[in-house]
Amino acid sequence: MVTVTVTATVRALSREYGMFPKEGTVLAAVSGGADSMCLLHLLRAEGKRQGFRVEAATFDHQIREQSAGETEFVRLWCREHGICCHVGRGNVPRWAQEHGTGLEEAARTLRYAFLQDTAQTIGAQKIATAHNADDNAETLLLHLIRGSGLNGLGGIPPVRGKLIRPLLTTSRAEIERYLERWNIPHVEDESNQDVAYSRNYVRHEVLPLLRAKNPNLLETLSRSMAGFRQDSDCLERQAAAIAAKAKAGQHGQGLSFPAAELAGLHEALSNRVVQQLAQQLDSETVLSSAHRQSILKLCQGNSPSAQLRLGERMTVRRVYDDLVFSTGQETRTFLPLTLAPGERVQVGSREIACQWAICPGGKFNQPDEFYLRADGMLTLRPRRTGDCITLPQRNRKTVKKLLMDSKIPRHKREMIAVFELDGQLAGLDGFGADTAFLPKAGERCLKINVNNI
Repeated sequence: MVTVTVTATVRALSREYGMFPKEGTVLAAVSGGADSMCLLHLLRAEGKRQGFRVEAATFDHQIREQSAGETEFVRLWCREHGICCHVGRGNVPRWAQEHGTGLEEAARTLRYAFLQDTAQTIGAQKIATAHNADDNAETLLLHLIRGSGLNGLGGIPPVRGKLIRPLLTTSRAEIERYLERWNIPHVEDESNQDVAYSRNYVRHEVLPLLRAKNPNLLETLSRSMAGFRQDSDCLERQAAAIAAKAKAGQHGQGLSFPAAELAGLHEALSNRVVQQLAQQLDSETVLSSAHRQSILKLCQGNSPSAQLRLGERMTVRRVYDDLVFSTGQETRTFLPLTLAPGERVQVGSREIACQWAICPGGKFNQPDEFYLRADGMLTLRPRRTGDCITLPQRNRKTVKKLLMDSKIPRHKREMIAVFELDGQLAGLDGFGADTAFLPKAGERCLKINVNNI
């Protein structure tokens, strides 16, 4: 009866989420503990029934003296039962010290990296882990203790990419009875009894008290978490539809989205849209709650050039009416350089060429092609405080005011080249020549061409 119950529970969950492939390979993560040995035994039986192959992967974290023996136990059991077993090892304590993380986080990072690498090597379609209903309840309570949003209240997802959790609705008690029924050996990790670890404290101290109030606690929490996941999935789909309206390449780089539209969304959606916009640009980015709130403040504020740096990977800017996400380090300015007839130079993403020419008639003073009354070498430099220019049929303005009026984003202003001749400002990239340096039609002069690279 126990076997039927556990097997039926696993089959129901796997059908609901399409966990098992019709053919191919499922890689089972096996530590040698009760949960993972139950998983391996079940998967082997289901694989024979449904037509997929099962292989095992076990990882020695080198945290305890017994870990090598536990890894060997898994390897020998797999050999006895004709299951291919992949063994990995990693010095978790040393890795944690080198990377400034806790042992639990380091162990998880190295273990999952090993599982992903192994799955890729053998071409496994799925990676199965042995998380069960008790683990899920513990995760929910830990998230509540530490503070969590709706995503965290959904607990451990049954499926995430290649990862599947077939035992997620099976209790630890059912697993233990299954092992007893089939006489399946397993090893015990004595550290699981140490209540100094938060999860063990919840497992041994908190859950028993809650079960005394509600004997059906696991089923109750499982239903709640399933509801939370449904609500979260609905919001994520709505946010994805909104985030899909982002424009690529707006303002020359990254992604842009109307700030007012983002600010006008309900916070439950705007937080998710911000996260999805960031991940469109960099799939590994996970924004903290503080980062999301700071980004939304950029949308709600009045500054047309405010910006926020998110670590070393991403910058978020308010560029007038838009919110712009961009990645990578950006050049803030450039060193002065000379430009002689017949030469071309690069300033940021602009290529500037100079050559001798005869000034044509008509409107020849264009933003990216203009003529200068000059007889030799020009100097290209960044703008300076106090720089002024008089464009044809326009009043004299400071370069700063001209760039602001033209809505040039602040982060791009320092890369706009000023053309200087004998200490005087003769022209400006993107605007043309100062009227004092305009040649006459038919006059020998310098022709300037500016192109985006």
